[in-house]
Amino acid sequence: MDISQKELSKKDLLKTTGISYGQLYRWKREGLIPEEWFVKRPSPTGQETFFPKEQILKRVQAIQTLKDRYSLEELAKLLSPEITNRVFTEEELECFTEIDIRVAADFMDVLNKDTFTFIEVLVMITLCRWKEQNLIQEQELYDLIPNVATTAANITEIKTFFLLLAVNEAHYGLFLLNPSPEGSLLLDERIKVVCQISLQELCHEIKLKYKDTFSFTFDEETVKNS
Repeated sequence: MDISQKELSKKDLLKTTGISYGQLYRWKREGLIPEEWFVKRPSPTGQETFFPKEQILKRVQAIQTLKDRYSLEELAKLLSPEITNRVFTEEELECFTEIDIRVAADFMDVLNKDTFTFIEVLVMITLCRWKEQNLIQEQELYDLIPNVATTAANITEIKTFFLLLAVNEAHYGLFLLNPSPEGSLLLDERIKVVCQISLQELCHEIKLKYKDTFSFTFDEETVKNS
């Protein structure tokens, strides 16, 4: 399986989103679009730049939605892959509408604690979404939590993919840390990838949604003028 998302050429990106060449590269200079998303590949006319399709379209949409509300500097901090160093209490977990109370309770029991890192919160959200999308049966989900929670507690790299795998009738979780944009994951043909989530992209989504609720900090500064 190709871990990178389907690609979109620069030409198609500009046409699809209506942004200009100048805007695209200004956003790159300002740090709004990661440099590693600009992937040059040989083409019949020489070289062409491609982007991970789903990621770049979501990012451009976010920039277009927020650029009138925040300065480019503030946007760069909001969209940064860096995560907050704060931890979240049991009471604060209730603010995340995506998190099922049973999933949170199981994480507390397995890890024997009641405060959680942002990555652990993102993993909880992912598990709850999989359940809501009926990608996995409820009891199977809870059976996954002991191993998933223990692994998540040791992850510090936000550039991580979280995969739901199916082997026959059983489901397993798999974390891929800092995968290469051009990398591939080759699995036994009996293993099916049911879903894969980029924790980095989920991080962007959740930080934006709950910025005011939690006063998230970015690079040790609080984004102001919200």
